[in-house]
Amino acid sequence: MPSGALAWFLLLVALPTLLVGLYYATYASDMYEAEARILVRGRPGASASGGIASMMGAASGTMRPGGEEAQAVRAFVNSLDALSGLRQRLDLIAIWRPEEADWISRLWYEEPQAEQLMKYYRRRVTVDYDLETGLVTLKALAYRPEDARAIATSLLEMSEDLVNRFTARTSEDTLRVGREEVAIAERRVVEARAALTAFREREQTLDPTAAVGSAVETIGRLEGALAQARTELQEKRAFMRADNPQIQVLNNRIAALSAQISTERARRTSGNETLTQQLSGYERLTLEREFAERVYASAIASLEGARADAQRQQVFLMRVVEPNLPERSTFPKAFFNIMTLFVILTVFFAIGWLIMAGAREHAS
Repeated sequence: MPSGALAWFLLLVALPTLLVGLYYATYASDMYEAEARILVRGRPGASASGGIASMMGAASGTMRPGGEEAQAVRAFVNSLDALSGLRQRLDLIAIWRPEEADWISRLWYEEPQAEQLMKYYRRRVTVDYDLETGLVTLKALAYRPEDARAIATSLLEMSEDLVNRFTARTSEDTLRVGREEVAIAERRVVEARAALTAFREREQTLDPTAAVGSAVETIGRLEGALAQARTELQEKRAFMRADNPQIQVLNNRIAALSAQISTERARRTSGNETLTQQLSGYERLTLEREFAERVYASAIASLEGARADAQRQQVFLMRVVEPNLPERSTFPKAFFNIMTLFVILTVFFAIGWLIMAGAREHAS
């Protein structure tokens, strides 16, 4: 390597690498990582429950039960809502600005804006979803082991609340329509029964059908008695004179029976309060009551089916690995970062030197 190239290499590659190495060796603060793993599961055979679930399920095509909610948990942990909830539980400013933290890696602002804190938050909290296993891995970094575990634990608790809200909302949406249909059907049954009771009180009869049967039976008896009287009259006319008192009695009986039959028929088939009208109104109200009861029974069955569907659509969060209390620091990864920086700077230096050499050769 020419002396000029060596000088530039030392200046542009070796010196920055040395400074970064000195930073990691003498100044960089240790950070502890707490890790937790969770699994969002649905009941076997449960279908996607709309909203985020249906959209994400359609995009993936092969999403496992609970996978949509797991993706939602990952999106939640990376959101400003999760950060706001975490700030209500923990003093994040104090956690990420302790006295022992170095100035470069710590949170720079004593009163950061939401966007500034969010940017730092995403550097210290990571969440990944494994599509094959369905596991969600949550990692939190802090300068103290107990702070790292507290962050991870709080995020898990908020994620559990989120999944529980998903389940409660799904169940409520599934059951709400069923409950409304049952309430409507129940009111209809009550109204139909009340109308039938009012009809019975107004007409002063429990069952007009029985009254019609009784009326038909009465007319039948009268017609039978009339037929018998006419037969007896024919028999006695054969050997008695027309002015015989018995003939007169039979004529009077026949006339009375005929009048009574006419009266009974007129009372049941004409006028404003006929048995025909009562029977028609009663049958209409009875049919309405029976139909309302069938609708009510169907609504109850539909509600039970909706309740079973809601049970099948439930999802729940399982803690596979609880947030651990780290015993040794895992960050910063000094050797890896130093070597990565050295390789990158070397590659850029080589490219730049080749470009400059080619430009000189072309100029000459």
